[in-house]
Amino acid sequence: MNTKAIANRNIDALSPKQLEAYLFATGWDCDGDLNQIATIWHRPEQSLADLEVVVPRVLDLRDFRDRMLDALNNIASFEGVSTEEVVAAALGQYADVVRIRVIHYDVEGGTIPLKDGVQLNLHARDLMAAAAMSAPVKKRHFSGKRTPEANEFLDSLRLGQTEEGSYIINIIAPTLPTDDSGLDGSISQGAVVTETLASGLTALDEALEEFASTKQLSTFDSSVNSGASANLCDALIGMSGAQRQRSFEITVLPSRAPVSARRRGPQSFSFDVEKVEYMTAASEYFKGNYVLENHTIQGLIKRLDRPTDMDAGTITVATKLMGGEKFVSIELQPAEYLEAINAHRLKEEVRCVGDLHVSPRKARLLNPHEFVVMTSRNLFDDTH
Repeated sequence: MNTKAIANRNIDALSPKQLEAYLFATGWDCDGDLNQIATIWHRPEQSLADLEVVVPRVLDLRDFRDRMLDALNNIASFEGVSTEEVVAAALGQYADVVRIRVIHYDVEGGTIPLKDGVQLNLHARDLMAAAAMSAPVKKRHFSGKRTPEANEFLDSLRLGQTEEGSYIINIIAPTLPTDDSGLDGSISQGAVVTETLASGLTALDEALEEFASTKQLSTFDSSVNSGASANLCDALIGMSGAQRQRSFEITVLPSRAPVSARRRGPQSFSFDVEKVEYMTAASEYFKGNYVLENHTIQGLIKRLDRPTDMDAGTITVATKLMGGEKFVSIELQPAEYLEAINAHRLKEEVRCVGDLHVSPRKARLLNPHEFVVMTSRNLFDDTH
């Protein structure tokens, strides 16, 4: 493949501002605008004063691609490298790359079933959307429409060419500051989003490791403050394929531009089929839909319900759950229900053990046992 074809393959991913930033970072001097449609650059060395690069700025120019290619060829000639290498270097100067590698026997040849390939790209977009939503505010689950800022970030993303090695896609996230004066190392909004992605993946991966041994859903709580969410989990789950049978790796590669010390180096995360299964539990937990087996609840009875033709009934208990109040319904046998009536009248707390099924709208304690009214006597004698 000739040089022009190679460069054109990636030219849509390279903006004029990125190329200008690359020239600035590699020691070129800008001589100013050319009728506001291009910028002119020269080398500062006296011996190279006649070396000129013209960078087009107006994307809808009829010959925009050709003029970009001319600029790239001139830079490549000066640096003694290929045009493709200049494109890659310019993209990497002010762009983070999120590399997603799918691992399974059916993708070893570098191909993937069409249906799964389409879904992989959609879930890659969802991954970046989850990070964009979490960047300004941390939440367990983002529902409804995305913010304008998140949509603007997603519109700025480019899909890089695939690579050999199982099946790999590259998401290019521009991190060039919108203000030309921002070439001083300040952190752009794009960089904040990819940092949030890296920190969210780090926290989620650590929580998955702990959950594997403890099976305690509360393990995932602390990961939310770092950028984990149900949306992040769902995007990752989707990358394992429709049957959730593929492992995958995600690598976050920061741009090579001079940046604040706050930025991280390259980070890689591996997710196998077992972790995907645990992520499913984490996602449901973040959405408020989960089961806590053999869980003890305690609180005041807020409601009593018993059909007129039955002795058994249902009580609703207000209890503390995950840092907030939750109303839990419990079906009781006749003798226990009579105790509950008295406890409600005396405003005494009750306690019960069972499998707590929680959804966003309601909570039920199934298989209840060990029901007890917390009188003053057993409150002080309680050993639980």
